[in-house]
Amino acid sequence: MNAKPIEEAPADDLPTRRRLRGHEPKRVIGYRGDRIVMHRAMRRLAFPLSRWIDVLGLPLALTAGYCALWPTVARLWERIIGFWSVALEGQVRVAAVKALVPGFGAIPYPHSDAGLPTAVQWLVGMIVTLALLFGTRFIGGRALPLAYWLRFIGVVQASAQFYFFMWPASFPYDGGGSIGSLTQASVVVVLITPWLYALIYNVLDFGLIRKLVLSVMGMAYLTVFIPFQYTLASVVLLKGSMLWYPQIFLLWAVFLQFGTLVGFYAWAMSWNARGATSKTFGA
Repeated sequence: MNAKPIEEAPADDLPTRRRLRGHEPKRVIGYRGDRIVMHRAMRRLAFPLSRWIDVLGLPLALTAGYCALWPTVARLWERIIGFWSVALEGQVRVAAVKALVPGFGAIPYPHSDAGLPTAVQWLVGMIVTLALLFGTRFIGGRALPLAYWLRFIGVVQASAQFYFFMWPASFPYDGGGSIGSLTQASVVVVLITPWLYALIYNVLDFGLIRKLVLSVMGMAYLTVFIPFQYTLASVVLLKGSMLWYPQIFLLWAVFLQFGTLVGFYAWAMSWNARGATSKTFGA
């Protein structure tokens, strides 16, 4: 019985010769012989011209809409802060600061007469700092990232403890003005939220409705969250002194707001892309 002759290719046709011998190009075959799938970071993103509506038109419309609704938002903030002012017996009161955004007028914010730390307040802060730095050594396992985060908070507070121990009288901020400045910055964060999502989410094929929902959700959450956030910060400064302002400024103000936006973005990335079967938000 005669064996079937092996098909040959010209000597100068190397790709064909490899294919005939059962080989694939090395760039698509792994060391175990399995096929290497192109990484998503190397794929080209389909970007039709109509998507510029999502990237530019959607954030522009939301920004204009928020500017138009700002008087209503300002009254909402005044009512929220006013409610807590009554509950706290006037220790925190409603004040106003000029907006950084032209045409916005005044921004309401919670004002408290926080002062420099007393010896007792500094000692309490030092105890908390030591607990954060050394008490977290007993946290392990799956909670180890929490321990690292608490230690980082402790490092920030340790720097504040050192500063107020050495140069307390040279601290340049006061309780009322500092919260007012943070509120000004937070209004800007709300306004750039749809533009931030436009750059990292609207360029993808998730459909206009989902992109709109994500941006509105982020802006609405911050709008409600900000007056509560800074009212609590004012109470902390009032009860604990300006010793805690570096902590609030670095970790619990704008940083926390951006962390919330990142959380919303991570959730939105779990939604099925347009064209796939999804039970969440049609497009």
